[in-house]
Amino acid sequence: MTEAKEKALKILDKNEVGVLATVSGNKPVARYMDFKSDDFVLYTVTDKRTEKVEDIEANNHAFVLIGYEEGVFDKDYLEIEATVSLTQDQDLIDQAWNDYMDDTYKGKDDPNILVLKLTPQKVTLKLKKDDESIPVAF
Repeated sequence: MTEAKEKALKILDKNEVGVLATVSGNKPVARYMDFKSDDFVLYTVTDKRTEKVEDIEANNHAFVLIGYEEGVFDKDYLEIEATVSLTQDQDLIDQAWNDYMDDTYKGKDDPNILVLKLTPQKVTLKLKKDDESIPVAF
């Protein structure tokens, strides 16, 4: 495993919250999301009635920033270009679920739950200290 890939996987392991950007009406829209990862594939739970789902149905390309830590400005992070698919697969819902979601949904079997599966097309490790960008093979 390359050093860049190893660093990138550590960032994914340590950081669940990232920024998901989609395109809505030819304009970028970003929001914080809670991600789970399996290697470089990301999963996040959302409500199927949200605007982000409409955005993805119209254009399934997305961009993720992950690795930010509040108050720390010299920390490495990842930029991930991905294609997004929508699924209601119960195993993926279980995998991506967090307990705080009980406050939003009627449980894991809520019919409005979707999982966004983000399949990476390009991953870039951003070394903040050196202001360097390293492509990551995955």
